[in-house]
Amino acid sequence: MKKVLFVCTGNTCRSPMAEVIFNSLAEEKSLDWRAESAGFAAVGDRPASQNAIQAVAEIGLDLSTHKTRFLPSVDLNEYALFVGLTEEHAEILKSMGIPAQFVRVLYRAPNVDDKYDLRMDIVDPYGGDLNAYRKCRDDIVGAIKVLITTL
Repeated sequence: MKKVLFVCTGNTCRSPMAEVIFNSLAEEKSLDWRAESAGFAAVGDRPASQNAIQAVAEIGLDLSTHKTRFLPSVDLNEYALFVGLTEEHAEILKSMGIPAQFVRVLYRAPNVDDKYDLRMDIVDPYGGDLNAYRKCRDDIVGAIKVLITTL
């Protein structure tokens, strides 16, 4: 089984949501892939944020047992693919020596209702209300559906 590592900053919101969403979709499609997550600035063994837990629970997924992982403490040799939640995360992964062909960015779809909304990164919901986490979750779902088609 191949492993993908989703990486964000604190490993309490975006990358844990991406991890459980990816695993659910990969299982649904019988893919030979499994996801984990970590953060560049994560403080080890903290839970996912309550709003992240609730946002994914609303779509039938469970983050209640998630514990944060600090990226430098992760054995990077275990992974076939690294996915940053922003371009900056991907650049940091490359600066750590991970070859560019194994690094991707999880881009969200543009907002078709707002032609001026050109941001492509998954926006960090940290500190936001539940609706911010729902928007982030939905962006991640859409982006992972696209990512899975490229594996």
